[in-house]
Amino acid sequence: MRNMFDLSGTRDLLLHGGQLELGFQRLHHTDVKRIFKKLGREPPPEKIQPPRKCRRLNKSQSLESEVIRFTSIDCSVWRINIGCNDLGDKVTEYLHLLPETVTDLDVSACGLQTRGIGNICKFLSSNKTIVRLIMWGNNINDDGAVYISEMLKQNDTLRELVIFNNHIGIASNGLLKADPLTNKGKLRIAEALRYNSTLQMIAIDGPRLHFCKPPYLDPSLGLSLPRFDPEVGKAFRNALEESESAIESIQIGNVVDDPNFHQWETTLQKCENLHSLGTECITVRANKKLMRWRAINALKARKVTREGNADEFISTVSTAVQYGVIDVVYYLMRNNVGFISK
Repeated sequence: MRNMFDLSGTRDLLLHGGQLELGFQRLHHTDVKRIFKKLGREPPPEKIQPPRKCRRLNKSQSLESEVIRFTSIDCSVWRINIGCNDLGDKVTEYLHLLPETVTDLDVSACGLQTRGIGNICKFLSSNKTIVRLIMWGNNINDDGAVYISEMLKQNDTLRELVIFNNHIGIASNGLLKADPLTNKGKLRIAEALRYNSTLQMIAIDGPRLHFCKPPYLDPSLGLSLPRFDPEVGKAFRNALEESESAIESIQIGNVVDDPNFHQWETTLQKCENLHSLGTECITVRANKKLMRWRAINALKARKVTREGNADEFISTVSTAVQYGVIDVVYYLMRNNVGFISK
């Protein structure tokens, strides 16, 4: 039987505040299985202790004993990061071993293929504890997008989903190619958002390092970047506008390259939760109408107006004044005249 992985030559493992950081540790999937089993067997401590400073592993002890020492002394584990280990699809077969205290899971750059993505989505379809899933840097193709879309239609617990920078390879011109998902895959996920009313953040295509530059090929970065497809933008706008969406932040590519970028103004106006399009570039900031609705949505001004809570009203106005967001102050004053006069 192979021993627990050797910690020598790797960076120190950090265990702190309920977070188990196992990234970049050259883990094998059997190591993860043992850890999940141990965590699932050990009851959480009766009293949750405040977060302590990061503690290094005692390399003279096995990982299993160190993990249990961590959970029994500090607090129950709520976040597990096993990213950047070449684990493959096999590791996704152990998700059922996770303790119910875990709400944040990071499986980024684990070499996951379609089968692994399918296993994760099957697990999440009925899971009631995971609220944040990060799995960038894996191989999510169109079949994987189908699994994700079906999961989003059934899951009502997940709040954040990060799947950008998938299927990275070398383009025919020899440059690094970042190709997260085909447009077909993105359209499937957009359609699924019509049936999901709990997801708050989704990142499908990560923010570009050279927002708003005209060229789609920047030699200085060595990146071959796909053009933004207007059909993708339209699909996501329609999905958000025509459903009871809870989406606050969306990253689907460089939206400022969308020929219909101005139509996002209407989307922000109709969707009172949405306030981030995944970019803070000059083009976005120059659009006054878009920035106005972003600010109103970010500070929940419409919700405050609708509910008529005096404390919330005062708090929101104070925040808007503090940060100089005049549009929000004006909106609140104009739409709460009757409330203010009482």
